[in-house]
Amino acid sequence: MSSTTGSATSSRQRLDIQGLRAIAVLAVVALHVGFGSLTGGFVGVDVFFAISGFLITQQLMRQVRTEGRVSLLGFYARRARRILPAATLVLLATVVYASLFLGFVRTRVIAVDALWSAAFAANFRFAALETDYFSAALPPSPLQHFWSLAVEEQFYLVWPLVILGCLWAMRRRSANAEPDHRGRRRVLVVALGVGIVASLLVSAVLTRTSPEAAYFSPFTRAWELGLGAIAAIAFRDDGPQDATARWRAQVLSAFGMFFIVCACLQFNDATPFPGTPALVPVLGSVFIIVAGTLWHGPTVVGRLLSVPPLQVIGNWSYSLYLWHFPVLVLAELQLGRELHWWEQALLVALAFVLAGLSYHYVEEPFRRGALWHRPAFGRAATLGPVALYPLSLTLVAVTCFGANAYATGSARDGYQPAITLAESDASGTPEKSKQPERPAPSASPSAEVQEPDPLPALVKASVLAARKNQAIPTNLKPGLTNLSDDVEEVGECNYYSTNVRTLCPRGDADADKTIVIIGDSHARHWTPALEEIAERSGYRAYVLAMPQCTVSLVTPDKIDSTDPMTSCDDFHDFMLSSVKKLRPDLLLISSRPIGAAYHDSSGRHTDREVVRRAVYRGYQRLLAQVKPVAKRTVWLRDVPALEFDPATCLSSNKTLSPCTYKPLESQQDGADLQMQAAKAARVETVDLDDMFCDSVGICTTVVGDTITHRDSHHLTATYSKELARTLGERLKVW
Repeated sequence: MSSTTGSATSSRQRLDIQGLRAIAVLAVVALHVGFGSLTGGFVGVDVFFAISGFLITQQLMRQVRTEGRVSLLGFYARRARRILPAATLVLLATVVYASLFLGFVRTRVIAVDALWSAAFAANFRFAALETDYFSAALPPSPLQHFWSLAVEEQFYLVWPLVILGCLWAMRRRSANAEPDHRGRRRVLVVALGVGIVASLLVSAVLTRTSPEAAYFSPFTRAWELGLGAIAAIAFRDDGPQDATARWRAQVLSAFGMFFIVCACLQFNDATPFPGTPALVPVLGSVFIIVAGTLWHGPTVVGRLLSVPPLQVIGNWSYSLYLWHFPVLVLAELQLGRELHWWEQALLVALAFVLAGLSYHYVEEPFRRGALWHRPAFGRAATLGPVALYPLSLTLVAVTCFGANAYATGSARDGYQPAITLAESDASGTPEKSKQPERPAPSASPSAEVQEPDPLPALVKASVLAARKNQAIPTNLKPGLTNLSDDVEEVGECNYYSTNVRTLCPRGDADADKTIVIIGDSHARHWTPALEEIAERSGYRAYVLAMPQCTVSLVTPDKIDSTDPMTSCDDFHDFMLSSVKKLRPDLLLISSRPIGAAYHDSSGRHTDREVVRRAVYRGYQRLLAQVKPVAKRTVWLRDVPALEFDPATCLSSNKTLSPCTYKPLESQQDGADLQMQAAKAARVETVDLDDMFCDSVGICTTVVGDTITHRDSHHLTATYSKELARTLGERLKVW
């Protein structure tokens, strides 16, 4: 990504490397727009790593040969001038755009991402976020691709020091005699080889045990840059140019391109990556690089990589990599939906335009020193890492704080007091508050039993207010800045992230009656309501729910993967045995409809009708086992799902209307299938859609002053608790 064209051309022009860089960035862009069969486009990053390791090491070794030393200040100055200007520009533009169009919640998150990215630590930031299941429901960060830039810079911080250390040790050992070039290369190859083996072993192990951490870790990626580096040390550019060299170059380059193409077409999100599979694209890149070192003439692959369009894209590759992801993600965040193909095409074209402008007016002037000819900038050029890095970090930090303040102030200016029951007439029409400072009364089930449940009227008034485009309430609960954290407490019984298979009683621990709810995370988000019901009505309650594990007795995909979620099969066994052991007085079922695929002994199935039939049979098998052991079984219809992130919508608008929605058709279709299965088995059902939507299917994300969803399909713990009385009364246990 960040390796310079100059590094490739300082001794002779390497058009094949420029073309290879173009192939890498095109693969990444194609992946991010979901183009065709390039499911392994993420390997473009690994190609970049190998290229960068080669070019940077070639540059360092040239200095060692000519001067016998490595100038750290000069090296870091060149890296700073090459990397920082374009990266800083993209960070600033992304943060400013977010503050203008995405609201203060998303702006705050993006600003934090920008600070980590500016400090070249984005990989650590995103590794931490990716380990959280609930972050999977949130939109991606437009700066997530900066993780690879961070890995490269962390490698560049250490690698010159390793070379210096080896040179120093060799001088001490040779009693101040100057060692020969071959001896230097041999020592560096051995040192680098040890590091490569260690890093590859760490990558293989960590990919199995902690794949999210492995993907972003510099320790699991160092070997990829190391292989490129070892190619620069072990293979000289001045070898004999005979027929043997030409034949070797043709074979190596052909195999190299074959490896890269196979990785792009055959790898997918189910590939355990990086691990050992990353050897395929990295070795492919190294083969092409070494082929160009062995033979200076054109190979077949070299000719293909040297065509003018690829040369232009290769020149723009760093800027294109920086710009394309924010352009795509920011548009998707602003629209609140997935992009159409033609929108993606226009945005990719825009990314190319921005990349070209960035290359010609930012990258090249800084890299070639055109801006440093003036005396005022001369010292800054020499002290690049001392001057440019703090300047970049300061600019990003000031912009982040300013953008966050602007977005927060703009949003608060538009907020108004919440709708309350006291401010609604008998028909549910909201009236203007006479006491603007007073927040909405809580809709918690603390009222007397004989009084009507106030929540349905509040929902009706809230939907009407949203349809009339009234202002977003003040003092929303939970707060928008921590909306995604408003998650139910599960204690030790977090069946998703642990292998613990135990029972955690809730409610009245001494009660004789038992309520059990089974399902996935859509059963788990009912935990606050269930606890309220159990404590008030004298039940022991158990939540047997594993996120992503559909209640249908089939094997679903893993989260963000096409691998079978075999842990779901194990959980089904535990869930069924626990229900049979507890023999509940009331068994509740709640589950998100299964996605687009399931697995069985014959493989993965994606045909829509095949999936529906299999899921329906899975519901039937479930009900046949649990209904006989429960005194009463009730299936809770899945709550409406929306197409956008509620925090982003509510923080980027001043009125409620843009944040109304109609339930996703696919979710409603899946919920209908669940109701059909329940009806066929003569199981009771409870439908709470009217606690979100009006009679014509328009739904609101805010009821009173409470946000209903923490993401596109999970209830907030706050609203779940407020639904306790409504749910309890409809279950006839309140």
